[in-house]
Amino acid sequence: MPPTAGHAYAAALSSPRASSLARRPIFDRTPLEKEFRQRIAVVRKLLDATDSSPGAQGAASIIDVSRETRGLSIVLLYAAYENLLKGISRTLLESAVQLRLGNRRLKPEFQVFAIHAKLQALTDISASQIWKGSGRGVIDALLDKTCSINSNIFPNDGSHMKTAQVVTLCEVYGLNPPGPILKEAWGRINTVVSERNSIAHGKRTPEEVGRNYSIGEVRNLVDIWERRWCEFLVDVDNKASTRDFYREPR
Repeated sequence: MPPTAGHAYAAALSSPRASSLARRPIFDRTPLEKEFRQRIAVVRKLLDATDSSPGAQGAASIIDVSRETRGLSIVLLYAAYENLLKGISRTLLESAVQLRLGNRRLKPEFQVFAIHAKLQALTDISASQIWKGSGRGVIDALLDKTCSINSNIFPNDGSHMKTAQVVTLCEVYGLNPPGPILKEAWGRINTVVSERNSIAHGKRTPEEVGRNYSIGEVRNLVDIWERRWCEFLVDVDNKASTRDFYREPR
């Protein structure tokens, strides 16, 4: 008996490729979490290697660079945090693109990214053009049946990665408020950013920043940083793992 259309459809669904697509998560936090934890592990290795406390690994070192390392640890914590935020933004946009929804089906949070280039173009045209080609181009883009999101766009608010930037990220994408999730890490963000900037811009040396912390305080901060940011990432994953997070209902 020849196979029917139903048989062919069932066979297609059971193919390895179809099964792989079905299992693929909409938002996959695994690569982001892996890289973040690897960056945190580097901080711990540096602290271990230069810890001059009695009996510690770095106690036998001829040169004591423990203060410098504590200061550089702040720089590395900042880098891990900045990279994570930008990775979350990029992954959210990539997730929206992979759903193959047209711009008109996207939620407003994602439509803004889809028409980002068109909006930027409006700032460089004459007033009359807003009512003609360029202005209408924004409407056409919103109604497009294809997706024009550039996943490399980051919603930078100009606060230079302080807590306001985290709030902006969450509000732009419709995520949960970050403060209650990050808990004690929330109150440490602006200090980490300020101290990192003071080192990066030459206002202070790593040794000067390192004086502010004991080895125990830095290790505690590293633990808090890893735990709370990973919890934040899990919360994003829970929120962004359904198609309805990205699309408007029909």
